Amino acid sequence: MTRLQSHKNKQFLYHTFVFVALSIAVLVFLVTFGFKLIIGASLFVNQIANGSKTSNPLSKKENLLNSLTIDMPPNATRSAQVIFTGSTLGYDSLEIYLNDEKIKDMTITGDSFSEEVGPLFKGNNSVYFIAKSKQSTETKKSPVYTVIYKSDKPKLEMTEPQDGANVSKQDLKVAGKTDKETYIHINGQPVVVDVQGGFQTMVKLNEGDNKIEVIAEDIVGNTETKLLTVRYSKDE
Repeated sequence: MTRLQSHKNKQFLYHTFVFVALSIAVLVFLVTFGFKLIIGASLFVNQIANGSKTSNPLSKKENLLNSLTIDMPPNATRSAQVIFTGSTLGYDSLEIYLNDEKIKDMTITGDSFSEEVGPLFKGNNSVYFIAKSKQSTETKKSPVYTVIYKSDKPKLEMTEPQDGANVSKQDLKVAGKTDKETYIHINGQPVVVDVQGGFQTMVKLNEGDNKIEVIAEDIVGNTETKLLTVRYSKDE
């Protein structure tokens, strides 16, 4: 073996040794530090890319803790004011809307509340609430409730018999007209009212004067009364 060949072999062994040593060093670095850095960097990039997606479910979960519950109000009333009751969780104030107009701001001092709403308009009224909190911008709206306000007496027109009439038949037809959704009682007995507001029934008379009391009552308790007197005498 010549001196040149021996020198080349030594360089080859040296380069091989350096390559193996560097490979081992890189491998050790990756095992101890590199993989952790790569994984950490991947997680960091993933969090940045999906940051908005991960925040929304949390906020929605927090929203589930807040609540607004309104007790079912009467569907009709003869008072211009109606009391609403309910409870809240996570809110400290309420806005009250009547017929789409805000009429009141109220502060909630406890979990439950009771508040008078009005004055109502005659006929149908819509009422709803919006709950708010000073701690966040989140709000919650209640369902819309419809309340009918009626203050007038129901219509009551008698078509039969005429007040003060003299009759010779013991069975007397009593008939008249009223408003829809109105109850009729004749001498304390309920009488059916048809879809047009008409009603009729038969009343058995006693000899002499007979008092016939007709009472109309609507769905909120307003009443109108007619008192008739009919004189009955048997056929001769």
